Amino acid sequence: MSQRQLRMALVGCGQIADAHLQEVRKLNGVEVVGVCDRHLELAEQVSARFGRPTVFADLDTMLRTARPDVVHVTTPPQTHRPIAIAALRAGAHVYVEKPFAVNLAEADEILGTAKSVGRLVCVGHDHLFDPAWERCRALYQSGRLGRVVHVDSVQGYDLDGPFGRVAMADPEHWIHQLPGGVFHNTISHAVYKITEFLPDERPDIWATWFSADGQTERPTDLRVMLKGREVTANLICSAFARPTQRLARVYGTRQCVEVDLDGRLLRRSRSAIMPGSFAKIEAPFRHLTEAAVAVGRSVRHFLRCDLHFFTGMRRLFESFYHAAAEGGEPPIPYAEIRRVTVLMDRIFESCRGEAQSPIRPADGRADAASRRDWSAPIVERV
Repeated sequence: MSQRQLRMALVGCGQIADAHLQEVRKLNGVEVVGVCDRHLELAEQVSARFGRPTVFADLDTMLRTARPDVVHVTTPPQTHRPIAIAALRAGAHVYVEKPFAVNLAEADEILGTAKSVGRLVCVGHDHLFDPAWERCRALYQSGRLGRVVHVDSVQGYDLDGPFGRVAMADPEHWIHQLPGGVFHNTISHAVYKITEFLPDERPDIWATWFSADGQTERPTDLRVMLKGREVTANLICSAFARPTQRLARVYGTRQCVEVDLDGRLLRRSRSAIMPGSFAKIEAPFRHLTEAAVAVGRSVRHFLRCDLHFFTGMRRLFESFYHAAAEGGEPPIPYAEIRRVTVLMDRIFESCRGEAQSPIRPADGRADAASRRDWSAPIVERV
């Protein structure tokens, strides 16, 4: 990073704001100059926890007074477009927490503004910079996985957690106003792990959402299948599977690799070398060895006080701030921001189409008002 001190400000002092400020203050050459929230007491509490940067309740006042070089947007997605555009026009580079925008039209407005004013924007796809995911990418780029043919991506969330309880108890909560509801705020992590290996701009999409317990009024679970020219993928978003997980499994023609982001564990599956019954020993021994290596790596990082939940976020910040300081390219290409946004738009469109279809009667007879073939999934094509 350049020797010039970069001035950073944050808008939106909710739960994720602490993670942003915690990781930013680990960067060299960055000064937090302001925190802003329309609920002033939230901004004051955040300021007290993170070195007393100036508190603001108005975005324009903060941009004019604090003059930040970089603005982090950690507000609800419906507000990302106007806040990001205002910060860009004020001369700041902008980091936007996921999801980047409500839809493609809003994403294009943000990206178009960034290009027109010569500033950078970045989206919070921080799992791509997690050490376990980077090891997976290195295996793929080295050719050891072979050609990728399928990806499974799992994103769990807890409706009984602090955020889930509040959101589900309040029918007017901002999350319910999103086109994809609660999934709109969660599945981008699962989607961009898939797009890492699925290059198609517009794969075929089958998608459905539903209440997994049969009692919750709003959908709690999401299932998606994507089919590209050479790669297929499954996306599972579950509120009830325990433990909640952030997993991805990448199937190649040579090896398969599973990435557990919660345990920061990478496990490879490959054809056995030993014959017959010895193969039953070889596979678990190999997995035991991989687990031992992962434990040793984590212990070393822990002893160095460098074992952090948001390591991927910090690494993404480092790349973005370096690009902002040196005039480089943003760490997440704009084309990839658009592609993930398009896929999310299409997934939710497909789900809403299914949700509006007549419900199949319990006795299995077709509803007279509907001639839909219930054995076939809904497919949203190009």
